Amino acid sequence: MKYKTIRFLAPALSAALALSLLAGCGAAGNTAGSASAGSSVSSVTETASASSAASTAAQSLSADVDVSGATAITLSGTSAAVSGSGASAEGGVVTITDGGTYVVTGTLTEGRIIVDAKGEDVTIVLNGASITCSYGSPIYIYKSSSTTIHLAEGSENDLTDGSSYTFADSYSSAEDEEPNACLYSKSDLIIQGTGSLTVTANYNNGITSKDTLTITDATITVNAVNHGINGKDSAAISNATITVTAKGDAIRSTNESDDSLGWITFSGGTYVLTSGDDAIHAITLVQIDGGDFTITAAEGIEATYVRINDGTIYIEASDDGINAARKSDAYTPTVEINGGEITIVMGAGDTDGIDSNGNIVVNGGTISVTGNSTFDYDGTATYNGGTIIVNGQQVDSIPNQFMGGMGGMGGWGGQQGGQQQGGWGGPGGRR
Repeated sequence: MKYKTIRFLAPALSAALALSLLAGCGAAGNTAGSASAGSSVSSVTETASASSAASTAAQSLSADVDVSGATAITLSGTSAAVSGSGASAEGGVVTITDGGTYVVTGTLTEGRIIVDAKGEDVTIVLNGASITCSYGSPIYIYKSSSTTIHLAEGSENDLTDGSSYTFADSYSSAEDEEPNACLYSKSDLIIQGTGSLTVTANYNNGITSKDTLTITDATITVNAVNHGINGKDSAAISNATITVTAKGDAIRSTNESDDSLGWITFSGGTYVLTSGDDAIHAITLVQIDGGDFTITAAEGIEATYVRINDGTIYIEASDDGINAARKSDAYTPTVEINGGEITIVMGAGDTDGIDSNGNIVVNGGTISVTGNSTFDYDGTATYNGGTIIVNGQQVDSIPNQFMGGMGGMGGWGGQQGGQQQGGWGGPGGRR
């Protein structure tokens, strides 16, 4: 079987990201960081700059690869056939044991693909593949150096799991609950390509990498009963189109043991995130360098340090819109906004549009917040540039707590309303 040349992201990207995180420079970010968070923020500034640069460098690491010699995996009902080396099929279970490129086509109504290739780089090309597994992860990357999931140009692919896992094989552990996602990787995971992938996670999480996660160009839809997309060590996402509906977090990074990890970066793309908890959740850093975000969640964006350099971001939240909470003791909680167009609409009650357990720094961009408590910070607020609109009125400083709430500072109800410094019922206000 002959295949056309495709483009895939070199597995070396994960190593490049890791090295650049340790190297970083971030001179431009240090000025604002120094004003907002002191010397403790220098490391996270380096992480932000380095990860953004690495994300841009991803394009130069892409290469044309002739997959005419790739191993073909053909799925059909409850069975699969392998043509080539490095993989075997038994019933509906395909096991990949060697590094190399594997092209997957067809429909598997009951079965899975397992990667058990310790120390090897594996590329799985999904080219019109549909995999359903009622008892475990449809794709389970047990061992590899790194695995790339390439979505072939124009292809539509889907993964669906059942509502319970058996953990019955030697690769799985009920005690550790591994795997616990529809697409689960215990090593570095790269998802890229101009095709699409739909993940329906009925058991727990949608996509999980226990190491680093890189997503470039791909169109991904995740529906999950718990978390949507998880890169435990980090998640670097660029120029992707991602839609997540999750009862837990939509996109998250959760490494709490290493202060250089637990971060998420975005560079370009379109994101529609509906979450029962946090839409974007990281331990150390969330950095947005561009993209179009539509977020509906309990909390929109949460990390110890949140930096927004560009992008169009719309958040509807029932708790906090953007929250810098101390999840890592290495950094001062900070929300830093340098550009972009940010609109935050808060639910009623004790909710904050932008909340920082430390500092807020605004250097640019346009920020519009509607809610009872538009800004709340425990440290300092620095307003160097940009436009801030509080409940429809432009202000020349960053308010704190209930100042400028629904009716405050001439907002939705005038200063004679029922809430602190103005509420819903003041003259000319919204009743």
